[in-house]
Amino acid sequence: MKLNKRTYLIIFSILLISFTGCKDQKAEQKKLQSEVMEVHDVLMGEMDLIMKNKTELSNLQLYLDSLKKLDPTLDTVDFKIQIENLKKQLVSSDDAMMQWMNNFNPDYTGKSHEEILSYLNNQKIKIDSVKTLFKESLSKSNTLLVKYK
Repeated sequence: MKLNKRTYLIIFSILLISFTGCKDQKAEQKKLQSEVMEVHDVLMGEMDLIMKNKTELSNLQLYLDSLKKLDPTLDTVDFKIQIENLKKQLVSSDDAMMQWMNNFNPDYTGKSHEEILSYLNNQKIKIDSVKTLFKESLSKSNTLLVKYK
């Protein structure tokens, strides 16, 4: 069967559109994965702050008697509970990050573009939740630690 120029042009156009569509899909996937990993990388940089604040809160607990002498109105029982709650929030933030990292799987072998995007969008929501936990726990613990430095 002999093909004319018009048929070749149509076939070429279809192939060109197909390749362009694949390229756009890969770019979309890469962009979304980059957004997810960017949040991850920022949080990894804050892991040391989580541990540092936890340690400083534990040290603060050791000096409750000294703090009471400096401020006789300080309710040490309530203050100890407050410190414990802040430490739990920091640990929860760290645990959430570890859980997210253990469950994240960047191997998309055999998955369609839609499945990959759905997975990455879901992971973005999850890592953003971890980011919220980090911000809240660090903010609250920093507020208390700055007050007693």
